[in-house]
Amino acid sequence: MDIREPELWENGQYLLEGDPVDNTAYSEAARKAQASKMLRLMANRAPRKDISASQLATNGSTPYLWRFGFPFKEEYALEYARRHSLKIEIVEADREAFDGREVLDFSETDDTWLEDEEIASFLICASQSLMMEDLRSRCGLQLDVGRPFTYDWDGLVSLWSNYDIRDKFRFCGRSNYGKVMKILEEAMNEGKQQPDSFGQWWYDWDNAVGVFQSVD
Repeated sequence: MDIREPELWENGQYLLEGDPVDNTAYSEAARKAQASKMLRLMANRAPRKDISASQLATNGSTPYLWRFGFPFKEEYALEYARRHSLKIEIVEADREAFDGREVLDFSETDDTWLEDEEIASFLICASQSLMMEDLRSRCGLQLDVGRPFTYDWDGLVSLWSNYDIRDKFRFCGRSNYGKVMKILEEAMNEGKQQPDSFGQWWYDWDNAVGVFQSVD
């Protein structure tokens, strides 16, 4: 191992080792080591019930970003929009692709719509936006979207982060916190999402972390 670049090694395997046949690809051993290292990095940053005071951004400190909230999968956001008949206006230029609809009611869609890649991309993106808007209205709180550092989930309904928890919790209020948590616990588990989604602190993908840049 080159001690000057420990981030480029995993269990004695050089992560940038090239394929002996295809000079545009990594070797099989390197690819396996990269995958193994990413899982290790995720395990070292697993979600948790609480974070320590040292992980809160105070007095100008800049700790790694953690968000508290409920994780979800793309499919869950789409099903949520369908169950709640959430609607979105379709701009005139795109109406032909949606059979002339000026407003799309997600309850009118099914999985056959996902066969068109462009429409599928629109539905997935729009459903997440509509779900968040609906949850903000139900909770009376400015919820944000996070990206939990895991392959198991696609997004996070975030109440706050370690950077803004003081202001947001003060706005939410201790007496209202239980109500908000109950709304989200029910809302994020009303469908067939597996495993169950519950409130935890999640390390965010927006941190500077990666196979070729992190050691532990």
